[in-house]
Amino acid sequence: MKSKTLLLCAAGLLALALPASVHAGGNPDKKAAKKAAKQVLAQYDKNGNGIIDGDEVDAVKKAFAADPNGSLKQFDTNADGKLDDTEIAAIKAGKGGKNKKNTTAN
Repeated sequence: MKSKTLLLCAAGLLALALPASVHAGGNPDKKAAKKAAKQVLAQYDKNGNGIIDGDEVDAVKKAFAADPNGSLKQFDTNADGKLDDTEIAAIKAGKGGKNKKNTTAN
């Protein structure tokens, strides 16, 4: 009886430890998206307010149009070949990714 109790306790601890170890590694896609957003902000957020706004939006759209397969491609979440205001606003939040699809029409 004691061995069964010990075995169940060990299994329970393992079950709790496994998700914690998996979570500690983080999501590499999410980390990559945040890193990419930070790089875009560093390049295009000229006034340093933490968002792409005003003339900065136009600069991002022009850069994407000039190189649609470049680093900004991952922010085209609805894969329509252009960056709309919603997609550019999401850059601030660290969102975006090659496999994400936006279901709203523009």
